[in-house]
Amino acid sequence: MSRAEPLIRQWNLLKSLQAFHFGQTAEELATRLECSKRQVQRDLGVLQLVGFPLFHDTRDGGKRYWRMESHALEHGGLTLSTTEMLSLYLSQQLLTPLAGTQFGDGLGTLLEKIKALLPKKALGYFLDESNLLVKSLPRHDYSGQDKEITILNHAIHEGRVLNIRYQSASKGKPSDATFHPYGLVFLHGSLYCIGHLVEYDEIRTLKVSRFLGVQMTNKTFQRPASFSLSAYTQGAFGIFRSGKLRTIRVKFTGWAATSIRELQWHASQRIVKDAAESVIAEFKLSDTTEFKRWLLGFGRYALVLQPKDLAADVAQELTLARAAYR
Repeated sequence: MSRAEPLIRQWNLLKSLQAFHFGQTAEELATRLECSKRQVQRDLGVLQLVGFPLFHDTRDGGKRYWRMESHALEHGGLTLSTTEMLSLYLSQQLLTPLAGTQFGDGLGTLLEKIKALLPKKALGYFLDESNLLVKSLPRHDYSGQDKEITILNHAIHEGRVLNIRYQSASKGKPSDATFHPYGLVFLHGSLYCIGHLVEYDEIRTLKVSRFLGVQMTNKTFQRPASFSLSAYTQGAFGIFRSGKLRTIRVKFTGWAATSIRELQWHASQRIVKDAAESVIAEFKLSDTTEFKRWLLGFGRYALVLQPKDLAADVAQELTLARAAYR
């Protein structure tokens, strides 16, 4: 038996105890968890041993009714239960890119409160890499840019014009510009700021890690009433968008077909044909820059059917890649 199986059962045991404030007998718990009474008794002993606040009352002719103390974070109308606190504690690895910034401060103080309420041994019992390991893609450490992020956030809320120094990925040296920040987007471990770049008189998406300097001015701007971050990025495969929505169809085979069946890579993704060894998926995108990079990762297992210009771009990239290996 893998260690995951008892951990899942014990997690459900905590949830069941949490739901029934007047207590449950070992027999009732065994019925709910679909295991033996002896197994429940062993699990209760283990959870008590590592520090979870479990206890029992004896009533109804000597029956033991197990309960869990109401260790919870409570403020106003918000209450977090023990298992909810555990879930938050376990998810901290997903949010580490924003640690050290104003966006991570709240999480940090919440985690400290959780650690004060639940014993270290109890938290460590479920936070065990032999059972659950959270791995993420490469990410930028924003702890050294808290000042810039704070200025960006204030400028967004107050509608203040910024003077920025920015290192574009396509330019060799930094450039100075005037920027009207509309909002921040966090995607794949990276933070982006979308706003109006005055020098180009258009909305641009700038990567926050490439800001070399941010200065707030006394000038103000008015964000267009119709602008929406979600609507603006809707046609993007990731964060970048341009032009009108286009319909893209791709045939996936082999392991790539399995990936498309199992995962929703984009909100517009739709399987229009599913055969035994292949699928044809449709996407509606306004920009194919990020989509093309993603598509190339499937190699020969992805074939662009339409539009023809995207098919030609992908074919050229594959040809150049092949030439590089010669």
